[in-house]
Amino acid sequence: MIVDDRLETVLRTQAAGRAGRNTQARQLVDILGRTPASAWTDSHDRALARLDSLHGELGDAAAAVLVGLCTPRSPRLVAHLVTLGPRTALAAIGRARLGDDEWLRLVPALPIHARGALRHRRDLSPPVLALLDQLGVDDFVLSAPAGEAATIAPDAPPEGVLVSLPTQSPPRAEAVPREGIGAIVRRIEAFRRNRDSENPDRASHGAPRPGHPLPGQQPLPFADITAIEAPAGLIDIAFDAAGTIIAAEGVDPAMLVGHAPFAAATPAAAASVDPGTLTAFRARLPILAGRIMLDGAARIAGVWRIDAVPQFGADGGQFTGYRARLRRPPVPVSADREATAPRPNPGADALHQLLHELRTPINAIQGFAELIQQQLIGPTPHQYRSLAASIAADAARMLAGFEDVERLVRLETGRTTIEPGETDLAAIITRMVAQLEPLTGPREIRLRWSVPSGPVPIAMAPDEAERTLWRLLSTLVTAAAPGERLSLALDFAEGSHAARLKLTLPQALALRDDAELFAPDVVRGGGMPGMGMLGHGFALRLCDAELRAAGGALHRPGAASSPLLDMTFPLAVPVALDRNAVAS
Repeated sequence: MIVDDRLETVLRTQAAGRAGRNTQARQLVDILGRTPASAWTDSHDRALARLDSLHGELGDAAAAVLVGLCTPRSPRLVAHLVTLGPRTALAAIGRARLGDDEWLRLVPALPIHARGALRHRRDLSPPVLALLDQLGVDDFVLSAPAGEAATIAPDAPPEGVLVSLPTQSPPRAEAVPREGIGAIVRRIEAFRRNRDSENPDRASHGAPRPGHPLPGQQPLPFADITAIEAPAGLIDIAFDAAGTIIAAEGVDPAMLVGHAPFAAATPAAAASVDPGTLTAFRARLPILAGRIMLDGAARIAGVWRIDAVPQFGADGGQFTGYRARLRRPPVPVSADREATAPRPNPGADALHQLLHELRTPINAIQGFAELIQQQLIGPTPHQYRSLAASIAADAARMLAGFEDVERLVRLETGRTTIEPGETDLAAIITRMVAQLEPLTGPREIRLRWSVPSGPVPIAMAPDEAERTLWRLLSTLVTAAAPGERLSLALDFAEGSHAARLKLTLPQALALRDDAELFAPDVVRGGGMPGMGMLGHGFALRLCDAELRAAGGALHRPGAASSPLLDMTFPLAVPVALDRNAVAS
């Protein structure tokens, strides 16, 4: 690599939504964690400031999970991370890989809670351990306020670990003198050191780590928190009356506690639910086989089924929250492709990294082409300007294709969701039919359409609905032959719980079976205006993923060679609508 501009590329990227902020924070930690002190510049200082901003937006628990997926080797980054929050500090101390000289310079400047966590590592050299001992045993605990006695609960579980959902208040802890705490801590530390010296293959948590370590090799600390684990199958959670997760069993509670999936006002949150589940929550009704989308570590990320029962207090029947169970949906195997997303897989991360590496040179090519085409570096012959404009257009088309590929992967692995909201689908169709005139008029394609005279409010944000619908309609129009006749009609499903858009496929697409209909095409010669980089089949597959993430569907009714295509959109609210159509 001649010029390493990865950091500048990340800083120039606008992090959109929760998933975008997660990705950018992880990229910054990874890049800064590999930067030696001699290579530190003002850009790295700006990256630290961006990390501070992202930490405030994501929260300490989510940021700790992201830090736990990296391996910081920069003392400057570690010193900064330990000041952001207790969980982030714990993850940074557990994952940092520094030399002895770096630890010796860093340890005296660490906060007390960070030094206390560092003592539990078993891969530190004797000089570092001696320095920690020299700093004193008070690093293990926070001192009590002046004039008050410190208190502990002898049977209390470690912080952040859920044992059960209590129904009664725990007994009041007994007061213990401060010097008693120090004695207890010293005894615990002596016991651990003696145990490890007798059995070096035993992990610091009292059990061997999963896998097959080398003989005599001790497992890394905090391995149960930072290791990449298989996706969980069942999770029990508890919600309070506001719909915020307050407890979780089956995974580390820090991955879920604090998220509010029923808060419709925060569509970019790491947890969200489908409209039907949201309606049941607002009505305080039981939830059966609802859908909840989680974003985060691979252990919890993806689409889940949720079954929940409302809880009411004994005094007056006041609503107190939900007790729920999350379960992974079955992997779809039928031809009609159930409305579930495959489980996350490591291949998605590899593809994301590949696309990031491809964007860098293409962005550079596009920038130079625009400089030539606009004559910003001096007069240029018209022939070269024409070639530069063509190159810039091709680069923009490739970048748009990369964004579509990344969006499809994130939707199908459940790592991103469709922004909820309310949109008038009838108004969007009416406007887009007029916008398609430049594509249909010159080729004499007749597009007949019919929509209800009243509004059709669907549960999708306006931008999301317009993007999905434009992608589908432009795909059908560009695939149609000159003079072909197409039609679309907007109607309502049984009970008016969903809006249904019926379309006729162009003959070139109607002759394909289902597998071929949703497969990428080989596009030669640039394709028609409006056609995506990977052709009609990929565009239809992306539309399908977007609709399913929103609670709708895209499928072909009837036989595999049916010329019809059905789109269903979840209505914002079940309503009785006027079926008098406006047609053209």
